[in-house]
Amino acid sequence: MGMAIGLAVGMTPTIPFQMVIAVFIASLLGQSKITAALGCWITNPITAIPVYAGTYALGAVLMGRPLYPHINEWFASHGTSMELFKSLLTDFALPFWVGGFVSAVPIAIGGYWITYQMVIAYRLKVRAKRKDRLHEWKWDPKHGWYRVLLDNEKDREKE
Repeated sequence: MGMAIGLAVGMTPTIPFQMVIAVFIASLLGQSKITAALGCWITNPITAIPVYAGTYALGAVLMGRPLYPHINEWFASHGTSMELFKSLLTDFALPFWVGGFVSAVPIAIGGYWITYQMVIAYRLKVRAKRKDRLHEWKWDPKHGWYRVLLDNEKDREKE
């Protein structure tokens, strides 16, 4: 679940604070803080531009905004810096957040499922290796090779 939290936070436009936010949410929910921090790296220096371009485009489409506003006309149409700031929030920041939240849900669900499957596979592999270590191989000329339980596992079976 920590990975899902990290991936969800990683899709939001909070890039300087993503790890702090993800670890805080994971600690509130009692989930893995390490995997939450690792999940935030979905937006790293290599992937940040495509991820944020995609989240902005998704948010703009969902909100009915143009994907590429004419920047020169946009700056010229705002007289004061307060109007410009309000317009920045509604024209650029809001589509980022909407696209980030909408894309975070399927990515977090998919990331959780993949991580869960990887953990299960790893645990099964470790269990199989451990099972092999708890046995000793013996040779019988009549029957060939066979496994014999080691003493510590015999004691565990008696309990």
